[in-house]
Amino acid sequence: MLPHLDLNVVMGFYFSPRGGSAQVARYLCRALGGGRWEPALFAGSLGAIAESGNADTFFGGIDCTTLDYSPANADWLHGMDPMTAPIPMHASFEAKPDVPDRIFFGLDDDAYERQVRSWVTHFAGHAPDSPSVVHLHHLTPMHQAVAEVWPHVPVVTHLHGTELKMLARQSVGDDDTEAGSIPWSTQWSERMRRWAGASQRLVVVSDQDRALAGELLGVDDDRISVIANGVDTDVFSSEESPSRAGRLARWRRWLVDEPRGWRPGHPVGSVRYESGEVAEMIGADGEVLPIVLFVGRFMEFKRVRLLIEAHHAMQMSRAVRSVLIIAGGYPGEWEGEHPYDTVQRLGARRVFLAGWRDHAELSEMLGCVDVFAAPSVDEPFGLVYLEAMAAGVAPIATATGGPAKFINVDPDLPTGWLVAPDDRADLVRALTEAVTDDEQLISRGKRAAHFVAERYSWATAAGAFAAIYEDVSSTSGVA
Repeated sequence: MLPHLDLNVVMGFYFSPRGGSAQVARYLCRALGGGRWEPALFAGSLGAIAESGNADTFFGGIDCTTLDYSPANADWLHGMDPMTAPIPMHASFEAKPDVPDRIFFGLDDDAYERQVRSWVTHFAGHAPDSPSVVHLHHLTPMHQAVAEVWPHVPVVTHLHGTELKMLARQSVGDDDTEAGSIPWSTQWSERMRRWAGASQRLVVVSDQDRALAGELLGVDDDRISVIANGVDTDVFSSEESPSRAGRLARWRRWLVDEPRGWRPGHPVGSVRYESGEVAEMIGADGEVLPIVLFVGRFMEFKRVRLLIEAHHAMQMSRAVRSVLIIAGGYPGEWEGEHPYDTVQRLGARRVFLAGWRDHAELSEMLGCVDVFAAPSVDEPFGLVYLEAMAAGVAPIATATGGPAKFINVDPDLPTGWLVAPDDRADLVRALTEAVTDDEQLISRGKRAAHFVAERYSWATAAGAFAAIYEDVSSTSGVA
């Protein structure tokens, strides 16, 4: 039972914590904490305390009630269907091989009902009083559960872009895995449009997603608000950064002593490096070579394979020596060719898989690199780019999606690089310029840090959400 009954905001996060939207939920809860709209968070959870997907650990310090998917995951490990467990496994917006969380479009009507029932029971058993507002991240079966438990409470739906990508693929039918060949794609698309239509307000992270939400969900433009994600500038800061020579011990710890990289079908830590391999980070002058960092999930739109190929091509054709660190990759989850397999196929040198890391470690890592590179296509927002910029690390992104809106490439005041999407030659050009021009890296990084400190903060984002809560609750007469 929650320690208080008079709830102002119930916030719902259907998945176990992973990826950028979980970070957004965590930071937003903290920013709203202590005010009139302090939220009580309901979240999915996976794994024991201290594991990466455990919600009590991830959302530590936040009023959080969890729905544990661990028994369903255990069923899957033993060859049973995790979607028929008493608390079924959450579904996914992406089709991924060999994982328990199947894509929504792959769940039939019975599986859908089990999803809804589990959240109805959970809400009814832990939050008996009606909140003033319900704030739900993503479009998920939580919406139907809320409609049954609190039918008259206004709902704010926070879209993070992944559901829009799934619906966009379904609408054009360009992927047989995720579109018309799956019998229940139409039913799920209709449900998501219904949930969006019943929401008093939709919040998206960019103008691009605003237009896409209107097109795919049929929601009037005046009911869609754009609120950019914020950055924790206390955690991500450019003030303290070790010298290149001082970085090697930290990378030895992450790659040799405490490895978390993994290869397909193997556990976390199955990619482990020897001290001699890490020593290849050192150049002829005794300094650590320029380091490029990628952080993210191994989803197809992230274009991790393209980045590895471009980095390899740069070193082979232009004799530019640098290091590429691939951090992230939620354990057991990937689309397309796994980065480990890409490295092996190319025989690429000085490419290291650092694995999925805690957010605090990401901040430390950013202090040990020279450039951040993630050539995602149509990245919905791109919080990690802003976190890199806040740490004084200039980013390389594509001229699509969210990053194109906040990375400045004006020749007089650049803060990073934008390249053409899926253009390996252009990516090689930007990587080469970044790792061979220290003056450009330093000046762009300084401007990037100043820009983020001025424009993005969680306090600003929390204030915008509080205004929406006030608006929808007063309109509904439940404030």
